[in-house]
Amino acid sequence: MGTVNFRGTLIPINGYWNGSAKQISFDSPYATYSGNLTMFDDSTTRIRHLILTGRVIMKPPSLLAGRNGTWVAATDTSLTGPAVINNDLPPVGAFLTSNILHRGLER
Repeated sequence: MGTVNFRGTLIPINGYWNGSAKQISFDSPYATYSGNLTMFDDSTTRIRHLILTGRVIMKPPSLLAGRNGTWVAATDTSLTGPAVINNDLPPVGAFLTSNILHRGLER
């Protein structure tokens, strides 16, 4: 249980996390999501990248109710412990987004 910040509005979510399969699903008043959560640590910049990939189905009262598709979301946070080694490569957008955000904060 928690909230998602969507354009400044907190939207309640309720979901389930399967840590062994790295699968996550959640339901909100506007959409249902099911997919995978992957994390990539960059020990050089001390940033942990979090990437959600999966299927989303929009539902009423959303203006897009009935539509569905794939969804990729990326965010990052400071790496507070040792880096977790992951041999997979993330989508390039994860690092591009992170670089843009962090360079913007340094100005």
